[in-house]
Amino acid sequence: MGSCICLILVLCFSSNCGTPKLVEPSNANAIKPVTNNNALKSDETLYYLDLSNPSIRQPIEPTTDNVETARFVQVEVAEVLNPKKYALTFEVHYQSESNTKIYLGTFSLYPADNPGKFIVPTQGNVKKEGAIVLSLVMVDKVDVTAPVKVGVKRIKFLKEQ
Repeated sequence: MGSCICLILVLCFSSNCGTPKLVEPSNANAIKPVTNNNALKSDETLYYLDLSNPSIRQPIEPTTDNVETARFVQVEVAEVLNPKKYALTFEVHYQSESNTKIYLGTFSLYPADNPGKFIVPTQGNVKKEGAIVLSLVMVDKVDVTAPVKVGVKRIKFLKEQ
């Protein structure tokens, strides 16, 4: 049943949305990390996306061992503030050092205010140099004063799932 719902959502998004634009913050880390010590361990930082800052860029550290052999990028959505339950879609791109962007995939929250862990295949396109760009794409027409805020943990690379 869950895979059926996911398939329906994918078909709805792919048929109605067109190509959403990737919005970059004005500098590489425009979204400031905030640590929430009540909900997380002190060493786990959350990075927030919202309507005014819809993208984060996480540079790939050269010391990360399994980047080029990783099969998946894992994004953990830890907090969601979306009281009107607008449809939230996230795009994941790999951006090389030469600023070439490669689309890796998309995922959506279901229900629209439900946190969780999501994986997107790397398709063998992620290298040690570059960054992962995560962008919040609003599918619904949104009241710009509506509170929409999503906190994500540091993006990870997985060999198997």
